[in-house]
Amino acid sequence: MTAHPIQWHAPKPLWGRFGATPQAAAAAPDQFRPAILRFASDDFMDQVIGTLGRDPARLGDFLARPETWRTPSGAAPDLIERVVVPASVQNTVRTRALARPGSRLDPVATTAAVTEKSQLRQLPLKLYQAAHMRHYLVSASLVCGVAGLPERAPTPGGSEQVNFILRRLLPLSAANGGDSSLREFAFVKDADGARWRMVTAGDDAAQMAPGEELLPLFPLTYRDELGHMRTLWTGVVPVGRREEYFGATVDRAPVALTDGQLQSLQPVRPAPPAASVTARMTQFKLEVAEPWKNLVRAAYMAQASINAQPPPSADKAAAQLLALNLQWQQQSWLILLDFADYIAAYLPDVWTAITGDPGAGPLSPQRQKLLDWLGTPTMSGSLVAAMQWTDPNTQTIVSKPAWPSLRDALKAIRTTQWRSGLEQATQLYGTATAAGNSWPDHHFLLVGVDANTSVAGAIAALYNLTAPTPADGVEADASAVPPPSGEDAASQLDSLTALVVRALDPRPETDAPPLPFALQLRDALADTIGDTGTFVLRCVYLNRDCGPLHPPTLSAPTQRFQLANFFDPDAPARPVRITLPLDTTPAGLRKHAKNTAFVISDVLCGQIQRAKGLGFGDLVLSVLPWPFHKDLGGGDTGPCQSGGINIGMICSLSIPIITICALILLFIFVLLFDLVFRWLPFFVLCFPVRKFKAKNGGSS
Repeated sequence: MTAHPIQWHAPKPLWGRFGATPQAAAAAPDQFRPAILRFASDDFMDQVIGTLGRDPARLGDFLARPETWRTPSGAAPDLIERVVVPASVQNTVRTRALARPGSRLDPVATTAAVTEKSQLRQLPLKLYQAAHMRHYLVSASLVCGVAGLPERAPTPGGSEQVNFILRRLLPLSAANGGDSSLREFAFVKDADGARWRMVTAGDDAAQMAPGEELLPLFPLTYRDELGHMRTLWTGVVPVGRREEYFGATVDRAPVALTDGQLQSLQPVRPAPPAASVTARMTQFKLEVAEPWKNLVRAAYMAQASINAQPPPSADKAAAQLLALNLQWQQQSWLILLDFADYIAAYLPDVWTAITGDPGAGPLSPQRQKLLDWLGTPTMSGSLVAAMQWTDPNTQTIVSKPAWPSLRDALKAIRTTQWRSGLEQATQLYGTATAAGNSWPDHHFLLVGVDANTSVAGAIAALYNLTAPTPADGVEADASAVPPPSGEDAASQLDSLTALVVRALDPRPETDAPPLPFALQLRDALADTIGDTGTFVLRCVYLNRDCGPLHPPTLSAPTQRFQLANFFDPDAPARPVRITLPLDTTPAGLRKHAKNTAFVISDVLCGQIQRAKGLGFGDLVLSVLPWPFHKDLGGGDTGPCQSGGINIGMICSLSIPIITICALILLFIFVLLFDLVFRWLPFFVLCFPVRKFKAKNGGSS
């Protein structure tokens, strides 16, 4: 291996761009740098194979250059053999192409290449996705570092392996004011998840990190100008995995490859999960605190809407409040059920005390504080009064008693009867369904609007709690879409979250649901805020039979580049043609087959029937302030039935009509949203087409 050192070089067809002599070429930095080739069509593999087969020197025309859809890169040659040509003619064309100046080491080509590279360095190279009709290949030659640079062909099926790796450039320190110099980070995927691991704390990044992801290279063979068979190692750059790369965490503790090899050979028992409360805290926020916050915001918005209207009649005001409170009562029951299940799962001794089990032992101070507070929230008398209504048939007052406290509500809601009823209910809770046996026989609103049009409910007791501290690990909700008063009230639920978190004991959270992906992504992005994402590629040759004395051979890094996201404003646009139905008259649309089946359950069928009674004007008026505001009606029709039996539906629809409706609705909503966003001038551009008729003469 020392007699024939293995080296990575730029693709052989590009060597003529680096110097007029072999010595000058070997001294050029880009001589050892793999090339990134850019293709603007989906037949990119045919393009590269055709170029290597007919004129390998033209491979340089495919080098990736900075471009946008406004300033596209120059057109590349099309050397695909689209017509069968005799082999003798192919050889003649190939010989002439190889004899052309610039196909060998040529000073003119070198000067042009130097000028081109100096221009490229002025702009960042951005790689676009296949959705933008761009494809990229990384390409390099693997040679022996002796005179003539002969091919180094790995043994097929042996211990030799050829791959490439993607590296991300990040600062050495994440702290502000730290070392801002960039280091290479390897993409590692193992049992602990995906992350970027620093390769080394020094400047020599030409080494692999343990567990680093190896991407495949494949060989492309061709004949050079001397008739020798050459191999071009090529791989597809995974631009489409951009979001996966940006969602990985960052590990700035480098681990040497030899250390990683030793660790993999030693049967070390994995370390137990760290003690924490994060997963259980996040579950509480997702299932209890955040839904409760949304109820609070809705209550304050409804209160503001009611107060903005002129005083209605007493009967109308009572009916309006009742409809809102009944809606929030059903949601409160479900939140209470999740709250009770949470306490029973993660604070079983607190739940034992709630149920009144005489065998319950003493609680810790923090858990006792939580138990005591659960007995504080109650429903006020005015809120209970707002939940009463008159039966139109008997003219009697209909009401349900309220549970004395939140603790009593949690104890009662988890009974088998009410759990089954809430989980199996197919209709909304309202005056027409309140007498059903599936609903709990008591009320307990987490938040509502009372008879005095004041926001009340269990939310009032939250103001007595101690605000969370950084030690609790509870981050305040930063959203501020509702009015400030409603947001201030909703933020009090952070105090409840902190109270629950203080009652939890840190431990390995093997029984808790995993953290939501959004939270994992937030933690990953927190360490790279402001980073645009700069990457390089390296080609790798490794022999698995070689030990630490002969580590993998890495190429020099490619030029730096960025990965464009799907909605990058500079990205080229893939041409997309959507042909709408030509004849949109009733006579024309009736001819289209209704061959798209929608499978609709009985509950969804009833909800669709309810929505059919509402018009577009009703939807608009429901969100407008007084005097234009109009409450949505329609009631609750329940599931679809036929002969007393619940039925679903399988509806056959016409896709052409659906497409037309979608387009019209799109324009309607864009016009409405333009009042806020002012984006209509940038939305559409239309060109007239003469004689394109729906009847007699149109074409698709």
